[in-house]
Amino acid sequence: MLRQALVLLLAAALGTAQAQQFLAGGDFSVLSWMERAGARYSDRQGKPGDALEILKRYGHNIARIRLYDNTGPGTGTDGWYWPKGSMDLPDVLALSRRAAAQGMQIQLTFHYSDFWTNSKTQDLPHAWQRELKKQPDEAARMARLTELVHQRTREVMQAMVKQGTPPQFVSLGNEIEHGMLYPYGKATPENWPRLAALLKAGHAAVKEVNPSSKVVLHIDDGGNEAKYIDWFGQARTNGVQWDVIGASYYPFWTRKNVAQLAAFSKAITERFDSDLLVMEAGFNFSPTKPDGWPGQLEHNGPYPASMSSPEGQRDFMVELFTALKRTPRVIGVLYWDPIMVATPGVGWAVREGTGDAGPNVVSNTTLFDFKGRALPVLDIWKQFTGTTQ
Repeated sequence: MLRQALVLLLAAALGTAQAQQFLAGGDFSVLSWMERAGARYSDRQGKPGDALEILKRYGHNIARIRLYDNTGPGTGTDGWYWPKGSMDLPDVLALSRRAAAQGMQIQLTFHYSDFWTNSKTQDLPHAWQRELKKQPDEAARMARLTELVHQRTREVMQAMVKQGTPPQFVSLGNEIEHGMLYPYGKATPENWPRLAALLKAGHAAVKEVNPSSKVVLHIDDGGNEAKYIDWFGQARTNGVQWDVIGASYYPFWTRKNVAQLAAFSKAITERFDSDLLVMEAGFNFSPTKPDGWPGQLEHNGPYPASMSSPEGQRDFMVELFTALKRTPRVIGVLYWDPIMVATPGVGWAVREGTGDAGPNVVSNTTLFDFKGRALPVLDIWKQFTGTTQ
């Protein structure tokens, strides 16, 4: 009965498909690190291969690639850092070439930091911190920071265009609901003009280099209509421009089901006359990591515990793709993290001094199992993207 219901659901989705191709892919930023650590990937039949090639064959048509300013020891926060050579500009350029070679669109995310950024942490790159210390006062520091945002965004865009991989989508920051580049870009009522100045600088740089790249502003808590009305309302009041609203959606964090997300998406896109891209989505295929402990998503929110299984993950993504493909102006979904499989030496970050990796907290939410074999969820991908190879 479940299989029959899924078939009917898929048929309904395809019958109401939007005119433009639905985008469905994931964040592949850690791929170089994974491969250096010895990660191996195989298709549903167990045949080994390149992760991007496998995912493209199953229907992935877009790659999210995150950029940090300078990675390596001494560049992180609270004793943790990203490994050197991972997600810096040379690595981003290499990953972009690989994604483009597979015919994937590219979503480039500027973190404007040397390490993770999200609602809690938005640390300036260390080199920028040193630059700002040279300035005589607060006004000069803010002016210089705005210049740095424009310069860095412009030079990265120029490098992407020069190598023939202009990104179709560019996110100015990552989950910036509380702002970015703290403390200068905090999203407090009195400080919104300064955040707006930083966002305007990034937007201008993107459009100067490649006008066709669509600028994304990405915040968390997809489904929270009040938060989006307030945040994007403030952005509009302060003269910030964007092309796409970016939203993170995890049932565990948001406590929202797909129907609620679809209703939210319809309301927000209509209110702001804007497209929407789900920048992050994730769901457990196992209730625990290989070590028996829960991962980052301790459960799947409003969905039953029994769905923390390969089949449950597949059914959730069918529900998500079906609903969003039928929602006008929702252009796609990026999965987090499809490829960060359980691999010795790879974790959420690296410990200063020891070089040891922290726990891999997403190893039970990937699109490959604990041995790197493609999961059942990939069987449904192509039915929504319509890609062939």
